[in-house]
Amino acid sequence: MPLGAHLPTSKGFVAAVEHALLLRCSCLQLFTKSPRSWNAMPLDAAKTADFRAAWGATGHAPLVIHDSYLINLAAPDEMARQKSIAAMIDEVERAEALGADFLVTHCGSHLAKGSAEGEALGLRTLAASLEEVLAQTPGAHVRITLENTAAQGTCLGGPFEHIGEVLQSVDSSRLAVCLDTCHAFAAGHSIQDPDQLDAVLKDFDKKIGLKHLAVIHLNDSKGLLGSHLDRHEHIGEGQIGRAAMRAIVTHPKLRDKPFILETPELETCVGRNLNTVRAFRGEVLVGEDLPFSDDAPAVAAKGSAKRSD
Repeated sequence: MPLGAHLPTSKGFVAAVEHALLLRCSCLQLFTKSPRSWNAMPLDAAKTADFRAAWGATGHAPLVIHDSYLINLAAPDEMARQKSIAAMIDEVERAEALGADFLVTHCGSHLAKGSAEGEALGLRTLAASLEEVLAQTPGAHVRITLENTAAQGTCLGGPFEHIGEVLQSVDSSRLAVCLDTCHAFAAGHSIQDPDQLDAVLKDFDKKIGLKHLAVIHLNDSKGLLGSHLDRHEHIGEGQIGRAAMRAIVTHPKLRDKPFILETPELETCVGRNLNTVRAFRGEVLVGEDLPFSDDAPAVAAKGSAKRSD
């Protein structure tokens, strides 16, 4: 099972690779620019080459890039949609330059609260926007990877059929799917025991297709089942819980997928969260930042669990 985390790039892309190696990550997720900004300086060619060499030397895969939070490919306003399309094309080009395998993106928001027609239009708009992005990046190999959401507000992607409908409409091998465990739980997909998890995965396979599942964002949930609260929690310390987290990372239909952690306090607690997952799978732990044992109560994490999807 490839296991990694979303790591900061404040000290540079190569430093992120060094951080990943220190944590013994076998996959990695990054932003290529601020996720809360439309614009960014072009990637430096020399630094990009250094990163590709450093990551390539590890022999690890996959490399995942997460796009900007501002992009809304389902926007009903045409100017906003075109701005999002341009930003998404830039994200594809940046991810391609770094040699990424997957570019994770949210499904966007239709912005028509309480409107079934708005939801249907939003899905059609999302599909049309993706087709335009794909058409304008014909030589790219990075796969645009649609992430499920907590179904908050007018966001698309909470129900699995949303993503399935878009995949069927666009029908491109350059599209894939990312399953976020916190988002699924918050959207109302009950994964708290093995039987429920099996039922959710069966539903996912029926409406999306497990063959399209490329990346898993492994996060516990601060919010309750069906709360639509997009707040990640440390592994085993949230409402999903340790038993369910163990079942997810050891499930025969999931255990070979790349797992990316986006847990809170990445600078200080990511090692502990990675070791918690390793302990679930009976693997060798790294360093002294050990996970909580099954028979010991979880200590409350410092600070609040903030969104880092």
